[in-house]
Amino acid sequence: MRIDQPPDPAGDVAREGDPVPDEPVLEHPAPVAGDTEPAEPRTRHEHADPSEPTEPSEESPPDAPSEPPEDSPPDERDSPETGQLDRPADSPSNGGASDTQEELPNGEAPTPNVDEESTQPDEAPGPPPDPEPAEKPDGPDDEDLLQPTRDATSSADRIRPLNDEEWAEHLTEVRDGLAQARREGLITSKLYTIDPDRREWTANRNRIQGSLVADLFEKAKDVPCDHSAIIAGGLGGAGKTTVLTQHAGIDLSRYLMINPDDIKEEMARRGMIPKVDGLSPMEAADLAHEESSYIAKRLALRASAEGKNIIWDITMSSTESTEARIKELRDAEYTRIDGLFVDIPVEMSVERTDSRHREGHESYRSGKGLGGRYVPPEVITSQRDPEWSCQNRRTYESVKDGFDNWSIYDNSGDHPVLIESPQRA
Repeated sequence: MRIDQPPDPAGDVAREGDPVPDEPVLEHPAPVAGDTEPAEPRTRHEHADPSEPTEPSEESPPDAPSEPPEDSPPDERDSPETGQLDRPADSPSNGGASDTQEELPNGEAPTPNVDEESTQPDEAPGPPPDPEPAEKPDGPDDEDLLQPTRDATSSADRIRPLNDEEWAEHLTEVRDGLAQARREGLITSKLYTIDPDRREWTANRNRIQGSLVADLFEKAKDVPCDHSAIIAGGLGGAGKTTVLTQHAGIDLSRYLMINPDDIKEEMARRGMIPKVDGLSPMEAADLAHEESSYIAKRLALRASAEGKNIIWDITMSSTESTEARIKELRDAEYTRIDGLFVDIPVEMSVERTDSRHREGHESYRSGKGLGGRYVPPEVITSQRDPEWSCQNRRTYESVKDGFDNWSIYDNSGDHPVLIESPQRA
């Protein structure tokens, strides 16, 4: 599985002295996986001024060089282009190096970042406009053919859901791709840390993380600061959000929800996830597992400093980390900390997690979203417990007396059922 690498910026640059053909032909590569807007094939006549007549003009002498069209791309010999830095939406654009880059496929020339309006001397240059096809290509009248694609498959193949055999092949591709990425060190906690313990982040990465935390905190600006918290646990696919809102009577607008998996999605949206060939951003999100947990703790620390109401949405796979979260909230003078656990069998968690991944991937193939998050089945099955349904439930049982109120729901049936709660005042 190939990991995307930045292209050689001098790969296709013409050099001075090269012979000029009598009739220059502009070649455009075919769409490549990962392109947001594939280049449309154009002929020499399509580059001509549309105001000029289309009838063939008098043929020029065979030895006279053709004049380049006025709207053709700038001569690569004079201004070779390179890929642009890929920054998060709110990261500083002060000219400093970014941690991630927008990568272009090998052999494809980057789109010139030239605009007539943006080159005015009294205005700062703006972002390049989205490329648009000059003319609708010949072929079926199908709008889907003009839409950007993420892969080289046809529109019909992208819309058609994968069958079970194809899905199994894709899962193998995901596993192999992640394994190769780890071998190459494409884990964010290794790429962007500068100490042997992998705890000190680079200055630029620290700024990007801070921007993400600030934006999430701003979205929760109306959440009350009542020093109230809920720690919700359960295996993946247990349905914690459904139980909180529809059965436990929790108004989510009164809480800041902190979930490392949601932070992975925000990181993917900002281009903070390493790119892996053949994988969607959320399928590669496991490469940012440690960093997403770190950002979640950083967000929680800022919220607890103001006493903002918090919901920690976690799996509770670790007794130590769950106890640490309770202690941190007590130290921040939270007067009410409730616990909630949603219980389902391990096998059901594997099935639901795979279903969510597959659904998200089909949406991604149709041009929507960032893909479904991949969780290896063995990560879930390793939580089996001989006494309880899973190790996560064992953790909850060991810490539940530290809550002011707690409850346990069983969500393995048609709807969640409250099976245990002390109903404290």
